[in-house]
Amino acid sequence: MLLTNDDGIDSPGLHALARALATVADVMVVAPAKNQSAVARSITIRGTLEIEEREVEGAMAAYAVSGTPVDCVRFAEATEPGSSFDLVVAGANLGLNLGDDVTYSGTVAAAMEGVLLGTPGLAVSQQSTGGELHHTRDGQYEFATAESIVPRLAQLLAAGDLGRDVLLNVNCPTGTPQGIRVCKLGRRIWADQIELAEEHEGKRRFRLYSGDADYHRAPGTDFEAISESCVALTALHVDLEHPNSAVLLSGVQGLLEGL
Repeated sequence: MLLTNDDGIDSPGLHALARALATVADVMVVAPAKNQSAVARSITIRGTLEIEEREVEGAMAAYAVSGTPVDCVRFAEATEPGSSFDLVVAGANLGLNLGDDVTYSGTVAAAMEGVLLGTPGLAVSQQSTGGELHHTRDGQYEFATAESIVPRLAQLLAAGDLGRDVLLNVNCPTGTPQGIRVCKLGRRIWADQIELAEEHEGKRRFRLYSGDADYHRAPGTDFEAISESCVALTALHVDLEHPNSAVLLSGVQGLLEGL
């Protein structure tokens, strides 16, 4: 199976999963050379990618890529055409990926790319020991829960037990979990604050997203599960079409046909 992330190949979260997954499968690591957090599904369409062979404990081979998480998955697939990758695992991310935050996440994007290429995806994120539910730049992390449950989840997904078009988003709480919950995505409440960081020769630099984000209190969400110290499992897919697309646009189609 393929292991990647968005925090970079030197991230302790990736190394923890590499060791854990090596107990159940052959693991190939292809990960960004540098931190690529919150780049979502960005790809490198201009320029070249620099590839460096690295050593990661538990991996049969490991490569650092000077690109995005999606670049890493696509590079691995192109390097091994018709490869035997039965699963793309991304993580363990340093920080949670809950609710609509998944749309920004490079971790989730990498796992999603696996699904688009016909392989199930598993995105794994870890809460910091401080227990934050919002984004943190710094923090301490422990991966015991992820190391315990991810190999089993990986086996289920790789075997196709959940289908080939599923992306399983897993968020692990800090400390000993109080259970495992199947959840729906919650909704984030942003506390955007614009702060002037620097002003020089008529140019100004601002800092955005500096406030601590909150979330909507709603039952059954991944936010609720993590706030109650439970592992949150959410099954995602990549079909972005509105479920009522045909009905919603039928009137528009009629209007446009006469143009």
